[in-house]
Amino acid sequence: MIKSIRNLLYRPPAIPKAGEDFGDYQTNFVNAIRFTESCGLSVERPDWKPYETLEPEGNFLEPALLAAGVKDLRKSAFQCLKWSHYLAPHLEQKLGRKVWVTLGQIWKEDRALFSPTWEDLRNWSKRGITIEEMHKPGSAGLNLHAWLTIDSGEIIEPTMMTSIATLYPDTYSHFLCAIGWGQPSDILSEHKYFPMAVGAEFAECIHSRSQIGLLASNSQELHSVPVAILFGN
Repeated sequence: MIKSIRNLLYRPPAIPKAGEDFGDYQTNFVNAIRFTESCGLSVERPDWKPYETLEPEGNFLEPALLAAGVKDLRKSAFQCLKWSHYLAPHLEQKLGRKVWVTLGQIWKEDRALFSPTWEDLRNWSKRGITIEEMHKPGSAGLNLHAWLTIDSGEIIEPTMMTSIATLYPDTYSHFLCAIGWGQPSDILSEHKYFPMAVGAEFAECIHSRSQIGLLASNSQELHSVPVAILFGN
């Protein structure tokens, strides 16, 4: 009862209005966990290990991708939620540490590329995503980005670089099939990440209540592309 009342009274923090509003990623991540709990979903809280950073060489990636049955990283373009959710347990097993699928906003400088609101996320957790919402006027797909957070406070970005390369092949062809990892501010130049909801349970809740398939349960579904999630203007 006390927990239910606390969730009912919960008010999330302000959403960034400019690039300078983002603050500390780990603080924002804990706030995202609190929001997730207020939606009635459980998620393990972090025991931050800031000195146990990811390997600079990325030696953990190849065996994790192999175990996941990843055959073609080009299929990850515009499929951030599906790929992040699917890869999380494989990376967690390979790294031997906690990995969370993370949903929220991503900005370039002072421009939001994906900018869901707290209300959007709460509504999606209750009612899912409709086909009409994906195609409403002014929309270019689902206004959401997803990535992975590690217990060091670093992130893994499995899809954004390939998405950029797909949109701008003449300029960013070298990004194709690339996966980034490290501190959130270091993944892509001038890009910032704002976590808002956390955990596989949250992603699976949206998927189970949506009119479209958002997640993959096997590698065949991972490499299919039923819907494209494109950049906002």
